[in-house]
Parts: sequence; structure tokens; C-alpha cells
Amino acid sequence: MYSGPVIDAELYTPWLGADDSADPRADRVEWNDDIRLKRLAETFHHTDGEVVKTPFKSKADIFREMDAANVEGAILAAKVYYRSTERSVDAVHAELAALASGSAGRLKVIATIVPPELGASTYWDVMQSGRFLEKAHQRYGVIGVHITPAPWGMAPSHKWFYPLYAKCVELGLSLFVYVGMPGPLWPMIPNDPTVLDEVALAFPDLRIIAHHIGDPWNDVVVRLAARHRNYYICTSAWHPRSYPEQLVSFMRGKWHGTHGSEKVVFASDWPLLDMQKTVKAARELSLSQEQLSGILYENAKRLFWS
Repeated sequence: MYSGPVIDAELYTPWLGADDSADPRADRVEWNDDIRLKRLAETFHHTDGEVVKTPFKSKADIFREMDAANVEGAILAAKVYYRSTERSVDAVHAELAALASGSAGRLKVIATIVPPELGASTYWDVMQSGRFLEKAHQRYGVIGVHITPAPWGMAPSHKWFYPLYAKCVELGLSLFVYVGMPGPLWPMIPNDPTVLDEVALAFPDLRIIAHHIGDPWNDVVVRLAARHRNYYICTSAWHPRSYPEQLVSFMRGKWHGTHGSEKVVFASDWPLLDMQKTVKAARELSLSQEQLSGILYENAKRLFWS
């Protein structure tokens, strides 16, 4: 069993921090008010079938949970699912930056963008997202950007995203992208990780963090991580006992010369999942100490804290 420090590479931020009624955050969506999200809330026992408002967590709650699980650092990844404005998305960034301030570097922030509008307006000023990200980087010191293809209905290979990827490479920022069948009732095809092969080929210097693993495309995910030097798998929102066998096998060994334990980063998606239980189960995975150290700590430390 690995007993060293841990880095949690993604916390579920819509449930973290305060909200300002005068400047509301774009990510505040009550799961029980949205039938698409409610399905997942029921799956993870965050509802009793009645209208239950989400219990938001404070900065003190975050550090209390991290300390109890021996989590040295964590990433706050902004997530905005539905149509929003620049102001309301910026409010998310401002709040996450406030949570990270005074953390002595323990918390890092990943920005997001204003969700794209489909149809003809999709092609209006594709440079907007890059400018918005650069402002977030300057104002809040974000270390990457987060996109959610499924609720936006747009695959990450869509040309609308390409200027954003170019800005990430220019600024040295990571791309966090949701892959795999969504828990909420959103279409799964935009989350097919296969299309990230095109993105990785077009932007070989772009660090891609494919979070939520990518089930049911588990064979594809492993091969993408082995094929592209800057493609990584993030385990967010999966309990370690439920990791797909293809991922576990990859972490134990290698595929075409690539050691899986060097291409995977651990995350809990707390408070969606219980951080202490998830970390404990991850420590007990049937892997070597060196492999667990890489997955639970060293890889994320190198990628995001160096």
C-alpha cells in the first residue's frame, strides 16, 4: 500500500465556494432542477428523490478534506455546462481564484470558456475564446482550460476550438477535456476520445488531460496515451475499484513501449465522490509502490506544479 502524498487532479468546482447574487456564477446549476443532471445525482446518492439543494463547500471544507486524505495539492477545474456570458464565466474564475489564494500553492485553477453556440453563430469570431483564456491567465494565474464537449454538443476536434488550443500552446497551458459516456443525460458522441488523435497530431505540444477516463472507449484511451507524448488519462469521477480493466492493465505495464503508470493522473472529483474513500482505495490498488507514486503524486506534480 502506498502511504505517500497525493495530488487530486480535479475537484468538482460547481459545488465549491460562495456565490454573489449580484454577480452570479455560470456553473451554479442545481442538479435536481435539471433532469439531465438529476440522473447522475441519483446514481451517486446526492439526492433522495425530493428537491435537495446542493451543499456548497467552503475553503475550510476543502482543506479539511485534503488534510484528512493526505492530499498535498488539488486542481479546481471550472465547469460550465450551459449557455452563459463572459461575465458569469469570469465570476467562476474569480471565485476559484479566491479559493486558491492563501493556499500556499496547494490549489491550482483551470479556467473554462463561454460555451459555444451551435449553428451559424458558431463561426463568429473564433479568436474570442483564446482572448478570454489569456485574460483569465493574466488575472487569475490559471494553469489550463477545461472544455465539456457533451453538454456543448461539439466534439473537441471541431475547428472552433483550434484557436483556443493554439493559445494554450502559446501560454504553456494544459487542456482538460471530458471524455467517455456522460453520467448526465447528454449525448455521448461528442465525448468520443478518438477525435483527440486529430487534435494531438495538429498540436503535438498541447498537453491533453482526458478526464473521466473515457469509458466505453477504454482500448482507444490507452492507445492514445501511448501514442501521443502529451496525452494523459485522468481518473476523475471513477472509484478505483471500478477502473476499467484496460486502464488497470496499462498502469501495471506498458503498451508499445509506453509505461502506463507514467501517463495517468489520479483525481477524485470531490465532493461528487468521497475524497478520503477514493484516495484510500487508490492507495490499495494492486500496483507497485513506484507505479502508485507516479499515478497518485509524481505525474501531477511534474505536470502542474513544476
